[in-house]
Amino acid sequence: MQKNIKNNFKGNNDHKTHERESLEHNLLNKIHYKKESSENIKLDNYYEKDIANKEFGFCFNCNKPQTEENWCLNCNSKFFQKEFNNWRSENMYIDKFIQEAQLNARNNNEVIEWIDYNRFINIRYIARGGFSIIYGADWLDGSIDCWNYEKKDWNRITQKNGIRVILKSLNDSSNIHEDFLNELKNHLKFLYSAINNYSNFVKIYGITKDPNTSNYMIVLKEMPMGNLRSILMIKKCNQNDKYYNLYEITSSLSALHKCDLVHGDLHSGNILFKDIFTAYISDFGLSKPADQSIDYNVISGVLPYIAPEVLRGKPYTKAADIYSLGVIMWEFTSGVPAFNNRPHDFNLSLDICRGLRPEIIEGTEPDYEELMKRCWNTDPKKRPTADELAEIFDVLSTKFIIPMKDEERKSVPAVPAIPGK
Repeated sequence: MQKNIKNNFKGNNDHKTHERESLEHNLLNKIHYKKESSENIKLDNYYEKDIANKEFGFCFNCNKPQTEENWCLNCNSKFFQKEFNNWRSENMYIDKFIQEAQLNARNNNEVIEWIDYNRFINIRYIARGGFSIIYGADWLDGSIDCWNYEKKDWNRITQKNGIRVILKSLNDSSNIHEDFLNELKNHLKFLYSAINNYSNFVKIYGITKDPNTSNYMIVLKEMPMGNLRSILMIKKCNQNDKYYNLYEITSSLSALHKCDLVHGDLHSGNILFKDIFTAYISDFGLSKPADQSIDYNVISGVLPYIAPEVLRGKPYTKAADIYSLGVIMWEFTSGVPAFNNRPHDFNLSLDICRGLRPEIIEGTEPDYEELMKRCWNTDPKKRPTADELAEIFDVLSTKFIIPMKDEERKSVPAVPAIPGK
């Protein structure tokens, strides 16, 4: 435990008592713990520059500049529009959301479809979250690649038995609220920003509806390695991994923040891995109840990652995301989730507000430790930006190279057997 826990709680006993009562009032009335089982948009716009420079050539059908190789926004929007009468989600907000996404898709990654539930096979339960249930499935059709002018239909990316996807079933979503769809629109806004800057993003293929529960489901790209929390010990044993992984995470977070958006629920369960090297931020805008209007005055999240100013009732900001990132940085060095040895309750909330942070792991590089402490500084103004962190980790990832070959990587030590068991 750090020695300067009470730096911000100086004063007499009456002051401390009043402060505790104030914190209790705020936390007990506003916090909602999740169960675990404006500045102008300023972008580097590398992708948009490529479009403007006509890097993708011209459409042979309409002769207008393509917005991606084999993708003409002008023509494809018309093809999508012709199909609008061929499907219905039974929710006008969802219909409108999908239609707008299709009409504005500059490439196949920006396409969102309505997908009939009967196009999924081998549906299997994976996990349950605070507001959703996660399933794996095989999607028989596969995702849209490009328009085939000979067949007058979409070419699709698929395999013999379809492609593996994640189905995120939204609890009590039969009457999905418009506010939740606005959060999905923000997810698309982030996706556009990530593509513009060639950052990683988790692809949303579309939306479907479970006929058994009437709940809507978000169809997402599968991440075979799972989340960071499940592989923390692998990362602890291979310490060079964290620099490149954190470069990818902060690069994506920077793309999000450049849209003037915040994640609001960043933790190691929401960092996904396609493979041991490639990290993605997930669940942006999807970690909220789907059937209610969103109350931004309610504190929602996984407690160890919530910034102290948010616990005190301040608005959630980009700096609060950086605080969460600092906790994730610590988990890369520890191999375990933060504060996993104590209840996630009011007392932990109070201790975090008083300055409690995870204990620095012996052997942590001094520069890394300093950067981590900057991220979880009590003063949000003293925390680095995501853009600054991405630049730092970009440099460090070239200095500390990820071992690529299996024989170069360290395996997780086996847990010794307990005598008599």
